Amino acid sequence: MDIAATLRRYDGKRIDPFRSVAEAVRDAPENALGELLDLAASDEMELQIGATWVLKHLAERGTAPSGPHGEKLLRLLGRPLEPDALLHILQTLPHMEVDAEPQGALRDALLALIKHRRAFVRAWAYNGLGVLAAREPSLRQEIQTLFDRAARTETAAVKARIRHARAAWDNSAHG
Repeated sequence: MDIAATLRRYDGKRIDPFRSVAEAVRDAPENALGELLDLAASDEMELQIGATWVLKHLAERGTAPSGPHGEKLLRLLGRPLEPDALLHILQTLPHMEVDAEPQGALRDALLALIKHRRAFVRAWAYNGLGVLAAREPSLRQEIQTLFDRAARTETAAVKARIRHARAAWDNSAHG
């Protein structure tokens, strides 16, 4: 299958091309990760959105990018991307193991994204901060302060995602 050509069939609404790619790589998803990451870094909207959707889909089913692949995906959060592509990466983060080394850059990218114009990107950026805080106790006070401020000023969607992140954080502390 020509993954790029299939993803380019995306019409901005129907995700059938994304599902086709996910189905085609289902049996050996690791073999497609490099190509999907390269496509996610493309300047083409269809490739960014499609590749990140497939990566999120794979992560939700147990094949999250890790090691150098995971770092490459998370570095994309610091680049200009389509909002839907950003959202897909942010929604992939809870399924990933994040090594200590890229955590600082990830934290910085998430702090920038909590100011994004789209509420769902902000919501999932806050969720990403919660994921980091759950894994790295030294970040908890800073992120708790950000959550408290956002709980007073943000939209309902963002507040709901922050509540979810806090609950997951509490569960990780007790689990």
